[in-house]
Amino acid sequence: MRERFLAPGTYEIRHQLAITAPADVVEAARSAFLALRTTRDRVLEGVTADSAAYAELEADTDAAIAELRRVMRRDLGVE
Repeated sequence: MRERFLAPGTYEIRHQLAITAPADVVEAARSAFLALRTTRDRVLEGVTADSAAYAELEADTDAAIAELRRVMRRDLGVE
């Protein structure tokens, strides 16, 4: 799992976004990335998909991704 976050392109895309996107999109993308990374780390620590902790992680990730979509749509003018 960790290697996917270190795979070529993962951080490069974030840096490209930071150059080209408005600040609110960059921040939402960062929040989504951190939520995904936190989920990865907690799973590696032993959190299982049937636990309450995982449900909370999933809800946090879903919310972060929904916010990212919202600000990206607003930036594109397609709210």
